[in-house]
Amino acid sequence: MGEAARRRSATARFLERFPDCCFCGGLRPATTREHMPPKSLFDGSHRPDGLIMPACGPCNSGTRTADLTVALMSRWNYDSGPQECADHAKLAARARRQAPELVAEWTAMDEAESWKARLHLVNHGVAIPHDASVVTIGPLTIRQLNLFAHKVVLGLYFEHFRRPLSDAGCVCALWRTKEDFARDGIPKIFFDILPGYATIIQGQWNESETFEYRHAVNIEEGLFGCFARFRRGLFVYGFAATDATVIPPDDVDWIKPSGLLLSLDSPRFQKKA
Repeated sequence: MGEAARRRSATARFLERFPDCCFCGGLRPATTREHMPPKSLFDGSHRPDGLIMPACGPCNSGTRTADLTVALMSRWNYDSGPQECADHAKLAARARRQAPELVAEWTAMDEAESWKARLHLVNHGVAIPHDASVVTIGPLTIRQLNLFAHKVVLGLYFEHFRRPLSDAGCVCALWRTKEDFARDGIPKIFFDILPGYATIIQGQWNESETFEYRHAVNIEEGLFGCFARFRRGLFVYGFAATDATVIPPDDVDWIKPSGLLLSLDSPRFQKKA
């Protein structure tokens, strides 16, 4: 059996075991295996074969730009090496084709605005090299990051419960950049309430430098929480509840899984929580 045939066979077996999409609450049947985090996050798009989730076509294609956004932003560092720079160049070229509106937003600042943004970051404890570029993270980018953050929590919920979060449940998620933690570091509360640790490991291959997360799981009560790091540039944290009735009805930060893609059109998703 050839490599392509083996992959098709493995996908068929996986979808037979997990027939429902884990990102839309099983609203649609899964048709493919989704890598979460995406391959584009890793050096040379090469990653261990772990953290695979069942996804439907709309969720797979509808979150593709969010995946690309994170793959790029997580590489916005001040001391990138040759591989990171080469990957960033390829991803930036792809972004210009796939999401030119995002590239336009990132590069929208004039010289005065760039200087003001740089001063703001320095005043908040971010040491910026004199030749580093400053980009705009506006509403178009924010909604893609919000989409990605919720996708992460839904995917990791599936990883630990081995079933999708149904529409009887709900999920909330937020994201932060490395600049948000530049002054005070990562809040200790994440380590206190999320004692579990995981990354992607295959034999001697350990990707903890690229991706790792902390988590807490309560199978009996259907509760899940996580805090994930993507390379050195982006962090996601969030929670999922199997039973939405345990969440106060006026808490607008939670959404049902079936509303994941619809949330892109929500005014709330265009703001950083």
